[in-house]
This record gives sequence, C-alpha cells and structure tokens, in this order.
Amino acid sequence: MKRYLINEMKCYLALVPDASEEEISDLKEWVAAGSSPYANPCSPYANPWYIADERGTELPFIEARRVIFILAEEMD
Repeated sequence: MKRYLINEMKCYLALVPDASEEEISDLKEWVAAGSSPYANPCSPYANPWYIADERGTELPFIEARRVIFILAEEMD
C-alpha cells in the first residue's frame, strides 16, 4: 500500500508543478501516515481539513492546504 501511495503522490505532484518545498514536505508526511494526496469523500483519504469545493467534493491535499492559508490570512 505504501508503494502505491508514493506512486500516487508522484503523479499528483506532476500535476502541481508550482508546489512549494513546504507543501511537498507536508504532503510527504500526509502520505507517510497512509493517506492519499487525492480527495475522495467516500474514503479515508480526504484532506485533513475536510475542505471541499462548491459542489461538495473534497479538494486534493495541496489545494486544500492553500485554502487554509488564504482563510487564515483573511482572518488576520
């Protein structure tokens, strides 16, 4: 399973070429804990913040992480 998740993470990162080192580091921790970088509300692989888009579909890890930081900045 770990190998599958690592391969999934590599494919995901290819789709997010602008990911920062900090985002990649956080993603690696998330995947090392046994989670997928992709969102799927019907599985345990959802992002840790349960951030969803306007349709209610949970966002992939880095996109959700970015939303959290934007919301935090707006609250300051």
